[in-house]
Amino acid sequence: SNPKARTMTRYEGRAAVVDCLDTKLNEELAIQAWGDELTNVLEALPPRTDRLIVNFQNVQFMSSSALRVLITLNTKTKVAKIALFLCSINPNIMEVFKITRLDTIFKIRPTEVEAINSQI
Repeated sequence: SNPKARTMTRYEGRAAVVDCLDTKLNEELAIQAWGDELTNVLEALPPRTDRLIVNFQNVQFMSSSALRVLITLNTKTKVAKIALFLCSINPNIMEVFKITRLDTIFKIRPTEVEAINSQI
């Protein structure tokens, strides 16, 4: 049987949008699977895709391990010359990004539409 999918990917013009399906990203194995799925999406992007958008609208809690996965993904997207955007992050999680100063590292947009339409 297939392990539970942690993400769902859609393509909007030149953007690949990855929806996070979990409400909590706090279990090691789930986070690892989530990270693997994000990497697989990045490695299989259609030509002409210029950005990867991770949509967190379903996510209410993220552990520090999940943040580490995003930092790794950020490095991989830079190497691949793909812009990484995070969007629809709930206020509690946004606090964590601010406290850890990760809000200065990532391109964070309030909505998916803004991430799709952002200049790179």
